[in-house]
Amino acid sequence: MKLRVNNSPTGFTLIEILVTIAIIATLAATAWVAKGLVDSKQRDSLAKTQISLLAQGMNAYRADNGDILPFGKGDAVSASTLYSALYRDEDHDGNPDKDSNGSTLMPYCDQLIIITNTKSPEREEGIPCIRVKINGTDNDGNRIRGKRYAIIDPWNQPYRYRLGCEVMDENGRTGTGVNPDFDIFSLGPDGRGDGLTKEGENEDNLSNINLW
Repeated sequence: MKLRVNNSPTGFTLIEILVTIAIIATLAATAWVAKGLVDSKQRDSLAKTQISLLAQGMNAYRADNGDILPFGKGDAVSASTLYSALYRDEDHDGNPDKDSNGSTLMPYCDQLIIITNTKSPEREEGIPCIRVKINGTDNDGNRIRGKRYAIIDPWNQPYRYRLGCEVMDENGRTGTGVNPDFDIFSLGPDGRGDGLTKEGENEDNLSNINLW
């Protein structure tokens, strides 16, 4: 009786291995992109929720101050203005100020929390406030340079604030906001807005996370 020899290969060829690796890499890349899209939508949703809470706080500020709102131009300095107004911390020491009787003032937005460990802000606990570098001019024309507190969006950038076109600040000035009362907005995932104006400032419009 003759023995039959099976000459068919028992392992994988190089081409089969390369094809398998390519399929795995494609699936991994697809999963990574899908995860990024989900994460982006979650951040968008979180930003909208936070802006809604900040707006409620600003309306409380307005009601408590005779329909007067703080001035803001939507620039970097406006981030510290928004924090000061809502956390009631004019000296930016990380604590609400005290009234004339020595009692601690309650923040207009009770979701704000001061974060000292900026490498790992605990967003689940509230809307984080951290110290950031501010370089610009305040509402009285004074130069600001250094670190001040700001309210941070889901992309670790300060929320911006702009006074509306139908209300006044304590000096009788009106703003340039899209809303008649005020705008609170994020510059979005890239932290730049939608482009640069002729003056070099970042624009913000409807494609960003805004409150209009």
